[in-house]
Amino acid sequence: MSVVDDWDTAAQAAEQRGDLHKAIELVGSVAECYSRDPYLHNAHLWHLDLLARAGRLDELASLGESDVHARRRLDRALRDMDRDT
Repeated sequence: MSVVDDWDTAAQAAEQRGDLHKAIELVGSVAECYSRDPYLHNAHLWHLDLLARAGRLDELASLGESDVHARRRLDRALRDMDRDT
């Protein structure tokens, strides 16, 4: 098993047991916006999704100052919150 598989497997397990903060830590450690490696770019998108699902919108907003993906995920999270209220 490679190092990539290790963090990925551990992050998926954390997410499945509801430990989003651990999953965020694991995925965030390798996530790269606009990486040439599609696996690392996908980790970036996964990281943003985990932040939103964990309610860590301040972090998304901070990232969104320079990251279009974070801005889009934050916007979606805020829209979803409006629908739920």
